[in-house]
Amino acid sequence: MGRKIIGPTVGVEEALTDRALRALLKHHEATSSKDQLLGDELDVQVQFGLARIPRGSPKPIRIEIPHSLVKVDGDGQEGGNEDYIREVDACIIVKEESKPWVQELIARFPSELGCIKKVLGLQSLRTKHKSFTQRRELLARFDVFFADDRILPMLTKALGGKFFEKKKQPIPVKLTRKEALPFMIQKCLKSTFMYLSAGTCITVKAGNTAMPSSKLLDNIVAVCAEVPTKVPRKWANVGSISIKTSSSVSLPIYKKTPQELEQIRILAEEQVKADDRVEVAEASENVGGEKRKKKETPLAKALKKQKVSNTEKSEEKSAKKSKKKKKTKEEGQTDEEAPTNNTETVPKPRKKQENAEAQKVVAENESQESKAEVKSKKSKKKARKESVGDEDSAFIKARKFSGAKPGYVFKKGSAGLGYYRDLLPVVDKAWLASLNGGRGGGRKSMGSSRRKKVADRENINV
Repeated sequence: MGRKIIGPTVGVEEALTDRALRALLKHHEATSSKDQLLGDELDVQVQFGLARIPRGSPKPIRIEIPHSLVKVDGDGQEGGNEDYIREVDACIIVKEESKPWVQELIARFPSELGCIKKVLGLQSLRTKHKSFTQRRELLARFDVFFADDRILPMLTKALGGKFFEKKKQPIPVKLTRKEALPFMIQKCLKSTFMYLSAGTCITVKAGNTAMPSSKLLDNIVAVCAEVPTKVPRKWANVGSISIKTSSSVSLPIYKKTPQELEQIRILAEEQVKADDRVEVAEASENVGGEKRKKKETPLAKALKKQKVSNTEKSEEKSAKKSKKKKKTKEEGQTDEEAPTNNTETVPKPRKKQENAEAQKVVAENESQESKAEVKSKKSKKKARKESVGDEDSAFIKARKFSGAKPGYVFKKGSAGLGYYRDLLPVVDKAWLASLNGGRGGGRKSMGSSRRKKVADRENINV
């Protein structure tokens, strides 16, 4: 069931578009120079202004138009007699193993696939067109690029950014069905393409200034009708539509404010909900008008039984709780009524009892605080006595470090953990004298050693 959101308040008026197109062509004729030999035809573009930025995608989106922009010889409808139609040179990028049979298919269908001038493999693209200059030459040599959709994600790095700047990124084609390749190429040549950029402006080519105004108008109307259906949120996201050439200002043919876009979105959601309800109603009825009865599975039956049993148990528990509450309320009422009937009992004064109890509590707290203070004072006196008495000893036992003490070192030694007397090391003066060599130490000179040797020899000779 089709869901058409276009209504009386949404869409492009053909009469207004025709007037804007005529004004644009007149402006082009007035500004163009007639002395040029090759002409100065410019592309006519349809510009869409979006309310929200869509997700950018490098993949081209095909838009069908009634009149082709290039020469198509497959069906014989479009020929090369018109001046605005031009021939294109195309290049197709495929896997290396698919290259032979694609070349054979081009030879078998020259009329449909004659525009393909080169079959380029992915590996040869990476090796033979590695440098920037080689890629730029490839870009300038061909007008259209096709590619196998299975290798399309790998071509962004292999081709470079210039292909995307010029909007010549490869058009994906399915090569899994060999017989359908000629029809797919013809379908792509008869269409124009849309590129979703990371911005709020989308530009789609609808023709050129050399085309007849009637055919150009048909293409513009077709583009304005199909592009909003392929944009996120559809017509609720299209704020404005305008037409322009590549060197002129844009002429608006459709404009909506944010409030009107919000109303369109609400109407679209209501229409979608209504369509869903109709589909559900149609699906629930059989051919004879009887409603479909779904068969319950054993698991669904078991779950239903479990739910019923759980509800019964919860009801029983709630009933028991309510009975208990009633009993407790009745007992409380009987207890309250009992003292009213007994006239002999006299209520005691509560204020005096409360004052006496408060005085007792205060006295107990004061006695406990005084005891704690006495204990703390005794413990401090003991610690002082121990510290004073142990100052002369070689070791003071302590469980933890309680501050520095003069003449002591806190460590774990032979007697355990505590403070040990810090003893200065005893220096052996004889050992120091032997190290210094008797007089001041230092390295002996070569002259003194020689003198000793000469004196020893003289003593020996004597």
